[in-house]
Amino acid sequence: MLMNVAEITQSAEIYPELAGTRVLITGIGPDCGIDVARVFAEHGCRMILQIPNPCRKTDAFLQIIAENAEDVRAHHEPITDSEKAIRFTQKAAKLYSGIDTVINFIQLRRHDLNRMVTLEEIETFLSNRLQAASQATRVAANRMGFTRSSGSILNIMHTPSPKSGSEMALAGIARTALAALTKAEAGQWADCGVRINAVAPPSTTFAVSAGMDDCIYNEAELAQMALYLASHKGRELSGHVLLYDRHEPGN
Repeated sequence: MLMNVAEITQSAEIYPELAGTRVLITGIGPDCGIDVARVFAEHGCRMILQIPNPCRKTDAFLQIIAENAEDVRAHHEPITDSEKAIRFTQKAAKLYSGIDTVINFIQLRRHDLNRMVTLEEIETFLSNRLQAASQATRVAANRMGFTRSSGSILNIMHTPSPKSGSEMALAGIARTALAALTKAEAGQWADCGVRINAVAPPSTTFAVSAGMDDCIYNEAELAQMALYLASHKGRELSGHVLLYDRHEPGN
């Protein structure tokens, strides 16, 4: 089922029930995932953060959130294939003897959008890029189901703002692939109380000349949405693909 991010991020809220919960966030970078990790830290969560390419910005970010989170563990090993995703998620679940919330950032960069020409190249690329998130989802869901923790898993496909028809078409194909993954995994784990949702690229875009920057997503809104889905208020939502559509100013 498709929903819009704006439908569940009308205002910032505090969720006391999240204090002390165990949170895993993968794929964090200087322009991806920092605000999401920050709001969970501010709720006093215990956190495992995978930052594959650390830099000054992410190092400074870690120092800041350490002041609020109950505990923070940072890991920098890249997750480049499904086997590494399985091992890392298993290790993360053991650190706190379980896990309550998992957020995987799946990044599609502009050079990714432009280097593929044939349908076969596109399908191979998306299959490889989604494999790590897919395996991490299954490992985490299995752990949540075993412990009956009623956990939340969110896969966010983070993309640049499309600048051409071909880039928009590729975003649409990626959205379809992510939707299929979300629906299948949500159905598989529904009886165990595990909720699985996703954020997909938008269906439309406006020209950069109209005032859009290079990134589709507003991280503050993504952060509020992730909190909502992890909270008691989000316990009825699973199998949803949340679309992030920016609108031109004034619309």
